[in-house]
Amino acid sequence: MSKTVGRSKSKKNNKITTKLGMVLVVSCLILLAVVVLYKAQSLKAQKESLQVQAAELQEQLDSAKEDYKKLEEREKYMQTDEYVEDVARSQLGLIYLTKSW
Repeated sequence: MSKTVGRSKSKKNNKITTKLGMVLVVSCLILLAVVVLYKAQSLKAQKESLQVQAAELQEQLDSAKEDYKKLEEREKYMQTDEYVEDVARSQLGLIYLTKSW
């Protein structure tokens, strides 16, 4: 009889160990799922923030390109005789005289 009693306690211990193992595994999986979901939300928020930042930088880039184009046009204008005449009139008070004789 002692052999049967020993086996039944061993089976009970195995069942308890198996249940405990399953609870531990399920708990770990739940914890892992929570961590993954938290990280996913964090990455989503970071993605949205970076998209806003990218849009702002694109606007700045477009504005800088416009400014650059205007500066190029102004540089071309400054190399003309018309610009020299305008500066001479406005800053030096000179007038342009043509030969009429």
